[in-house]
Amino acid sequence: MTKLTDRTELIVSTYSIRQVKNLKKFGDIQFVSKKMHYVIIFVDNKELDTTIQEINKLRFVKKVDVSPTVDLAIDFGEVNAENDTEE
Repeated sequence: MTKLTDRTELIVSTYSIRQVKNLKKFGDIQFVSKKMHYVIIFVDNKELDTTIQEINKLRFVKKVDVSPTVDLAIDFGEVNAENDTEE
């Protein structure tokens, strides 16, 4: 049985989409926006800090942000239960 590794989603803003292939060595590319010039990439939590530093060193990268989806609630049953008690 394979073991799942903890992953973090990074949002990478770029000047150009041409060099997006270079980001494949850092993790799994999930989405590329040609119009807005950003890439969503998943990287391992173990190497998160070093990966962010290495991606920032690339010439075509404007900025790297950690996605806020980690902080969002996944279980919406609790939210719905709170709304039902208020009514």
